Amino acid sequence: MIIPVFALLVAQQAVVANQTRRAPRDTGSVVATERTPSAKRDTTAAAQVALDFGGGVSAPFLATAIDLSVSAAAPIPKTPPSTVVQLKFLRAPDSLTPEIASRAGTNTRMPSAELTLPSRGATPGMSLRLYDVQVESMRLITNDDNIALVQQRLGLQESIAQLGIDLQEAQRQLAVTESLDKRKLSSSLEVAHAHATADALASRLAVQQQHLAIVEQLLAHWTPVREEIVLTAGRVEMQAR
Repeated sequence: MIIPVFALLVAQQAVVANQTRRAPRDTGSVVATERTPSAKRDTTAAAQVALDFGGGVSAPFLATAIDLSVSAAAPIPKTPPSTVVQLKFLRAPDSLTPEIASRAGTNTRMPSAELTLPSRGATPGMSLRLYDVQVESMRLITNDDNIALVQQRLGLQESIAQLGIDLQEAQRQLAVTESLDKRKLSSSLEVAHAHATADALASRLAVQQQHLAIVEQLLAHWTPVREEIVLTAGRVEMQAR
């Protein structure tokens, strides 16, 4: 029976649907908007893995969709219970691909493998070290995620352009309203209304720009083919960072 230690998914983050309602040019009514929490661009690698093929630990590479579990090994008479550690992840093909592929499904074992997970918000980072490691399997997977990402980028760019135009118009209306207010030709309610409209559009524009930054980051790390690697190990050590 599998006893999960944790199943930590750090796959490419799904970007929020980008269809944004266009704000009307007429500022006769305040645009109702939902305040979305700030989404800062994450420039930190999702995870890093380094393998020791017997000559020292290799340079770390980026990995996504990290899944680590511990399984109870099949019982053997007159031997103490044991566990099997399994680590699964996705990576982009590189110069290590032939070495990893040559070990897949064989009894060749590596001394160790290291996994580093960065901290995220209030969640601390974690370092893991696997011992007596074996490449259980490796397979290549085509990656068509870029099609949806490109479509999202185009939609966000269009939305940002329109919001920029609407914001400029709202700011112009605000300047006119404030000028009229100084000459006692408009009410304080109209000034507050113009401020609220401009602020709402500025907030929506900032959120869409943050969404676009996330999409750009995902596209920058996109590869047409990914490798799914499954490693097994005799034991694992975990340490918070």
